[in-house]
Amino acid sequence: MSTSLSPRTYTILHTESSLGWGGQERRILAEAEAMQRRGHRLLLAGDPRGELYRRAQGRGFHVSPLACGGRRNFGAWLRLRRLLRDQKVDILNTHSSLDSWIGALAWRSLRSRPHLVRTRHLSTRVHDNLPTRWLYRAPGAIITTGEITRDFLNRHLGVPEHRLFSIPTGVSLQDFTPREKSRELLAQLQIPAEAFVFGTVAVLRSWKGHLYLLEALREIIRNGEPAFLLVVGEGPYRVVIEEKVRELGLESWVRLVGYQDEVAPWFALMDAVVLASYANEGVPQALLQAMAMAKALVGAAVGGIPEVVIEDETGLLVPPRDATALARAVRLLMEDAGHRRKMGRRGREFVASRFSLEQMAAEVEAVYAGLDPAG
Repeated sequence: MSTSLSPRTYTILHTESSLGWGGQERRILAEAEAMQRRGHRLLLAGDPRGELYRRAQGRGFHVSPLACGGRRNFGAWLRLRRLLRDQKVDILNTHSSLDSWIGALAWRSLRSRPHLVRTRHLSTRVHDNLPTRWLYRAPGAIITTGEITRDFLNRHLGVPEHRLFSIPTGVSLQDFTPREKSRELLAQLQIPAEAFVFGTVAVLRSWKGHLYLLEALREIIRNGEPAFLLVVGEGPYRVVIEEKVRELGLESWVRLVGYQDEVAPWFALMDAVVLASYANEGVPQALLQAMAMAKALVGAAVGGIPEVVIEDETGLLVPPRDATALARAVRLLMEDAGHRRKMGRRGREFVASRFSLEQMAAEVEAVYAGLDPAG
């Protein structure tokens, strides 16, 4: 798809009330950078305590403080209303629930309004009540990161199909490209160079399914098949994962390496990439990044995961919360290196054809232009 500038450029304001740094926040920053390259003027507003706020400032974006929660919400509403008016914003794009409520109410209070867009990143169910229906029907467009979320909003909240757009997060094919394993990293982790390594890159939360991965690893090594599990990420569930590692006696086979700002070198160590989530997923960025690096996948069949883990083409699908099925799938990839590499090549081709950063930006731009009679 062409990356030429659209006939009109926009002043776009993204809001985000989250304090964390996961796939959602990464998507916002990557999208803002891609849209800026296309000639648009990008503004961000978020909580100064949040990681997105700090990183966006570091990338040179105009970032406005928008502290949300409790009594701060009224002040956030006033600041956002003033920002929309003073900066002559064309597109207000909200993301999390709290900033979407504040954004929609600020937008509604203006006489001259920008176009309102909501991006829904997760596939978690939302309550079907009158306030929520208004929140999802007020925007001129809702962007989801996967088909399953788009379909849910249409069926259960009655959002018209013509206002719903599934645009998964794009991947940099330059940053995520096939590469050899780093022998230095392997030595640092005390993993033999010839060992089979499977791994996962995700925030350490309960629903990411790390405990099932540990159970699967125990089944694999119980059969005398040496394998190492590499866990990249940090989060509130770390202590539970560490306890489970000790309970199962897996200390020699698990490497918890914490948060890594640059994940490509860690993906390179993995012979297969696994995501065992059992809830909430859109189309996970980690899987798209792994595919861009020509890695075979194992994914739980939930949310948007089956949109990219194509059975026996780019990877293997397993039922959620099923450690035995996970172990079986990983074992299949261990035993057939040729098929594993073929899946990896197909995954790289799949991402290049459908999930580049440029394609994501072009599709988002088309949504914005569709709201604008002058676009």
